[in-house]
Amino acid sequence: MDIGKIINHLSSRLRSRSQEVHTKLGIGNAQGKILNFILVESALHPVYQKDIEKEFSLRPPTVTEMLKSLEARELILRIPDEQDGRFKRIVFTEKAAAVKDALNKEIHETEELLLRGISEEELKEFIRITEKMLQNLECSERG
Repeated sequence: MDIGKIINHLSSRLRSRSQEVHTKLGIGNAQGKILNFILVESALHPVYQKDIEKEFSLRPPTVTEMLKSLEARELILRIPDEQDGRFKRIVFTEKAAAVKDALNKEIHETEELLLRGISEEELKEFIRITEKMLQNLECSERG
């Protein structure tokens, strides 16, 4: 199996595991990932659409549609930024906060399963190599 097939297979299996939690919320897998990003990151700093675009390498219209869907399900709100009203800060609602534990539990269980039998040294090497692969792809896309 070549590296692309292995990565695609791993990605597919991860999507399948998280789909169950997202289905209960009535959202798709990509929206679930975005919602989790908002839940985690907004505890650290204000979250804007540009942050989501950058984190997930998505185009602005794609993110706009996903945010509209999350807003329609009353999982997020977009509120004017206090410093610059042209920007909309993305915040999660109480309804989203209620599902945060389920999302975090699914992530934690999946990570435990993924790392079973893998040493700390192997994990560090895996991270180092995959970060290098991402950099290679990003450099290729830029020029």
